[in-house]
Amino acid sequence: MLTRAKLTIVAVMAAAISIPVAAQTCKTNSIKATINPDRLIENGDGTVTDAETGLMWTQCTIGQEWTESGCSGAPTDLDWEAALQASDQFNHNGGLADQTDWRMPNIKELGSLVEHKCHSPAINLVYFPDTPSATYFSSTVNPDQLGNVLSGRSIDFAFGSDLTPQVSTRRHVRLVRSN
Repeated sequence: MLTRAKLTIVAVMAAAISIPVAAQTCKTNSIKATINPDRLIENGDGTVTDAETGLMWTQCTIGQEWTESGCSGAPTDLDWEAALQASDQFNHNGGLADQTDWRMPNIKELGSLVEHKCHSPAINLVYFPDTPSATYFSSTVNPDQLGNVLSGRSIDFAFGSDLTPQVSTRRHVRLVRSN
């Protein structure tokens, strides 16, 4: 027989389990879109081409795999050195969309994906599904590094902020190629 205390504990645990995962929030009425979605072309092979910049992007984060319904699996957390090598490994393993010249984007390229009208994540989820609200490394070195400690600049896609973590900080990577 369940006591009142046990019933309360069961109710609290059930409520905690049923709490919905935070979803992306977009302020479509008060903030103008940063990226015109007409410039993005979904290629149907796990890639998106930006008609304005001429860049081709992977729709999934390193560690995830493209499926017709989006990106599956968990993104891989990498330190900056491993992130810089991730594109070589990705290309060595066959790349994506018959392309094997993928690379880590520079900070300007990565920043071109930020959609400021949205947060958690600050990216267009139609074209970049299942993108975590997390920080992504760029290939750009922090010009203000101290001593011999290298750091790479990055974008926090929770709110679209430009950050400069130390290289020992583990982050995500999205790859790009010049089209």
